[in-house]
Amino acid sequence: MTPGSVSRLVRVVVPALMLLAAPAGCIKHSVIPDEPDVITINVSNSNPLDMTVYAVNQSMRIRLGTVSTGSTQHYTLSLHQISPTGELRLLADPVGSRRTFTSEAIQVFAGQAVEWVIQADVRQSTLTIRS
Repeated sequence: MTPGSVSRLVRVVVPALMLLAAPAGCIKHSVIPDEPDVITINVSNSNPLDMTVYAVNQSMRIRLGTVSTGSTQHYTLSLHQISPTGELRLLADPVGSRRTFTSEAIQVFAGQAVEWVIQADVRQSTLTIRS
């Protein structure tokens, strides 16, 4: 290449590159949270029966899974799946029984962890929210 052709190339290529790069700096970025709006639900089952666990909002149930006797399961759930307000109840459906057990209503926010310990006497079960 001759010095004149390099000069012409620079005069054409550099402005073109500047035009391509300029819009990227001018784009307004939307506000997207770093973490999605999820909560963690940990269920420990000390009941002699295996439990199928659901997240409940009004009449809608979302099956989380089954927790065997003497074990703990961890679930992740998007708040959009359960409620726009974050209100949540958990329901335990013992395998082989017709009686179900529903927790009290709780208010949860993104990033929190819910711990539900289901006791042998389900009336003594505990529900804890951790930030």
